[in-house]
Amino acid sequence: MSASSVRRPDTGWVVTAGFALVVALTYILFSTPSASAYEMSIYEAYPWYFWALAVLALLIGHYAVLERVFGGESEGGAWRLGLLLILVVEALLLLLPYFRGYPVFGRGDVLTHVGQIVTIQATGIAGQQDIYPNLHFLVLSLSYASGVEPMHLINSVGVVISLFSLVASFALVTTVYDRTRAFLSLPFVTLLIGGTAHVNPSPYPQSVLLVPFVLYLFFKEQRTRSTAVRVALVVTAAAMVVYHPLTTLFLLFVFGVYTAAKFVHDRGLLPGASGESGEWRSAVGATPVAHLALGMFAAWYFDFSQVTGKIQTVVQTFLTTESGTSTLDSYSSTVSEASPALIDLVRIGLVQYGVSAILLSLAGLYALWALSSAERRRDLGVYRTTFLGGFALFAGLAVPFLVMDLVVGFGRPLMLARIFAALLVGSLFYALYRSADAGGKRIVQVGCYVVLACLVVISTFGLYYSPYAIERNHQVTNAELDGADWTLEFREPDNPTIQYGINLRRFRDALYGTAGYTEDEVIPASTTVGPPPHFNYTEHDTLGASYDENRYMIITRSGRIFYEEMYPDYREFWQFDDGDYARLERDGTVSHVYANGGYDTYLVNSTQTA
Repeated sequence: MSASSVRRPDTGWVVTAGFALVVALTYILFSTPSASAYEMSIYEAYPWYFWALAVLALLIGHYAVLERVFGGESEGGAWRLGLLLILVVEALLLLLPYFRGYPVFGRGDVLTHVGQIVTIQATGIAGQQDIYPNLHFLVLSLSYASGVEPMHLINSVGVVISLFSLVASFALVTTVYDRTRAFLSLPFVTLLIGGTAHVNPSPYPQSVLLVPFVLYLFFKEQRTRSTAVRVALVVTAAAMVVYHPLTTLFLLFVFGVYTAAKFVHDRGLLPGASGESGEWRSAVGATPVAHLALGMFAAWYFDFSQVTGKIQTVVQTFLTTESGTSTLDSYSSTVSEASPALIDLVRIGLVQYGVSAILLSLAGLYALWALSSAERRRDLGVYRTTFLGGFALFAGLAVPFLVMDLVVGFGRPLMLARIFAALLVGSLFYALYRSADAGGKRIVQVGCYVVLACLVVISTFGLYYSPYAIERNHQVTNAELDGADWTLEFREPDNPTIQYGINLRRFRDALYGTAGYTEDEVIPASTTVGPPPHFNYTEHDTLGASYDENRYMIITRSGRIFYEEMYPDYREFWQFDDGDYARLERDGTVSHVYANGGYDTYLVNSTQTA
């Protein structure tokens, strides 16, 4: 492609300005005090210009990469520094929980994974209920090597795997594409398109982020037939199986798509790029890798009742007409009941699904373009046919996960669809740019930059859970850890416990491990019920009149500020307000037995007679 005749700023100076922004970002991070209490949104913890500088620095990095194509820069251009700039800024964004001083980031599964690591520490083995030992042994090994407690270390795994995934995506596109197509694809595969998965050190999101690396090894082995790459592929495929069962099944689907793509190209149904298929005659195909993964899957997971039970539930859902509440039903019910303002719906939709909508739409356009004529189909190779098939498969697979209750949400296959879509979007701009005249090339360039700007902004503000997407921050505070420890140690085990703003079972896991509990340490998984709305003061004068036996009640700052932070414009739907909490403190049936500034334990004395 020829360089544009329009005079452009020197890319080297632009990238230098980008690294100057990194210095400014780092200064803001170190000069901003750590969180002193629970904060509903990490985005509100930093000034608006911090986020503006972060977005601008990312855009500069992407500009430097694209100028390798649009600006006609030489082989030694500034694109490498642009790529480094992107990775540095994204690393800073991924490290925000550490800059904020959170002891751990993740209020649900992450705490239980910490507990499983604690159990391995105490017993020396992974228990029978530990389905995902990969993550646990990895964090524990790093803990022994660094001397840092697993709780404070587990989030670093998400940072490392996310950055590794971006580098693997870079390696993948440079392996399967020519240089021009690879450069146009690079900005899209180095975006944080996984959203909150990048900051969730749990097995599924982390294993999915490793899919680009598996694809890279697989296609690299196809091209080089290197023994070292082959060994790395086998080891990685085996490790992926133990990482998460759903990821294993999805990888098997990917290998099936590749096998189908190879078949249609070998049979001449899709002629494909010249020479691609012929180079692979002695390479390892998808079938042996799939057999290895399938065999390990059966040997490992069929010994766990949790996995076989979920498989049975999914099969029953498909075979019966009745099912639970689907994601779509839940969304429809919420919109129907609350009648939110259009601007709120747009904001939530953009933050949660804006990246998916843009990437899937562009990938869909490329699929239509590539398959619309025999001449364009001739330009397809096995690689892009595999990516097209993977995109179509997982985008389609997201539909039943959306409209049916299939144990997990539709975001799981949708994440794979985004990965394959990102691998295709660059090819769309490549095709448009190559076929356009001088004026059209300028339009394609502007369109590419506009799309990237939208993706950078949306992905940045969708990286962390926040009220922007009607989700509370996953910050865990020292006050919550200390309070949960006190409650578990000193509460009377005969008294039930209700809780608001915390799931004490998860904290119990993180503090004591997931095995070998004594009776007074156990909070059943089902005990997550909260207090009645407005503490039932609309029905009774005291909270104690609502219960027939004494019980503990835990309220955290996360619960106290939930409605005012999450739904400031929908006060009519608040279940608790400041007046309710003030009345609670005056309630004669409620004793305040523990408080540390962010975690309160009450004893509610029942006044109902038997």
